[in-house]
Amino acid sequence: MGVCQSRSDGKKSQRQKQLQIVSEQTVQERPKSKTNGLRHKTMPSIHCISKDKLISCKSINISKIKKRVCGESLARFYTVLNSQFVYQNNDNMRLVQHNVTGVVRVARNIQKPVELDQNFDTFVANLQEQTYSSPHLANIIELYQDSKSYYAVQEYCSGGLLLDKCGQVKEEEAIYIISQILDILQEIHKQGNSHGSLSISSFALYDQTNNHYVKLIDIIPIFQVKEKSKINEMQKNDRQAVGLILFQLITNKQITSQTIEMIIKIPKDLPTKTEWYHLVLLLLESRSFIIYEQVLLNKQYKEIVQKQEARYTETIINKSVKKTSYIQQKILIIMNFIFFKERQSQLEIIFKKNDDNRNGTLSKQELQIALGIEDDIDDLFENIDCDGNGEIDLDEFILHSCDRQALITDFNLDATFKEISKRGYIIASNFSTLKNCDEEKIEDDIIKFCNCKRMSLEQFKKLMMDLL
Repeated sequence: MGVCQSRSDGKKSQRQKQLQIVSEQTVQERPKSKTNGLRHKTMPSIHCISKDKLISCKSINISKIKKRVCGESLARFYTVLNSQFVYQNNDNMRLVQHNVTGVVRVARNIQKPVELDQNFDTFVANLQEQTYSSPHLANIIELYQDSKSYYAVQEYCSGGLLLDKCGQVKEEEAIYIISQILDILQEIHKQGNSHGSLSISSFALYDQTNNHYVKLIDIIPIFQVKEKSKINEMQKNDRQAVGLILFQLITNKQITSQTIEMIIKIPKDLPTKTEWYHLVLLLLESRSFIIYEQVLLNKQYKEIVQKQEARYTETIINKSVKKTSYIQQKILIIMNFIFFKERQSQLEIIFKKNDDNRNGTLSKQELQIALGIEDDIDDLFENIDCDGNGEIDLDEFILHSCDRQALITDFNLDATFKEISKRGYIIASNFSTLKNCDEEKIEDDIIKFCNCKRMSLEQFKKLMMDLL
């Protein structure tokens, strides 16, 4: 259950006092009980003030965010779940559940310094003004504080720590994981920053599928204040850490202070002629930012990464789905953004990598490479090409990745209608914030389906249920 905020005679209830955050070291622990499991989701508050794009596609009032950040405590909005669900061996983090949306996230405790500290104030400001767009970061969604601590609420990666995969992944899968980590690191380093304390425990698998999609969960060090004179050395340490992560993933050997020296000596008991070993050496011996270009120029590396991406994409692209009207396409894009954001982020990366001429579309040949299939591509291409213009844009690519059975549910439709509609109806102008959206086409579809220019909740549900 959520945290009740009701008052009686101006005093907090006993339940409120019990759930008040008082610990200096951890997020408030929830008392153990038989009902300590995950509760059912309730209707999300789509219009709540939040930096979380999974909740709202609408523009956000930054001043209101900062007011919430500086004025509210975590327990008003989140309930702490049993700590066994969160990443092991980290007493500074707890698994929490939003009291309204039911979304499960991770809350990290950041204790305030006893005395005024300008570096700490800058660090908190950095957390509020995140500038990294990589889908491989477990971003901070919200920030709360009480008198003794800040609480950074992050995405939760349910697949567990990457550390648990050591010795259990194939060479190609390990290289694919490293390619994602390098994408993160390149973005951080391009902005003149560094992590400085990367290890295999800094990463977790996003979910429990076998797509080996990883995220950096230990993101706090990125935002801490660093001496500019030490940045280059810290970036070098980051690159070496990635080499050690790859080595540990495949060999399942413990990393010690002598590991780097041992690897560079090329011992006889290691498969030194393999592609992964050469990549480990390249990362350990790198001295400059050019390492990212060197890795990308490696033909075998590119083929391995592309093969793994194609395998993932091919498993989720629907070969045959019911044709959609223009308004149905736009609604599916919105729903996919709200409920399947991570899948969409992965597809965006794959789409851009296979768009060789950078024109924002995929040709038949580019689609065939992206999906990693050798069969005749004509029928599939025609099915995905909704507007029949001979090219596939990003929306069309994402549209055919939708798991419609999982996406089009009563709960999701109610939440989506609340997001799109105004005053209980949907009209064409409600879609004005979407990119590449033709409001005239939407209005024509609404008139055709509803015999008027506005759509009710019941009509909206019937329109979308027809796609199943």
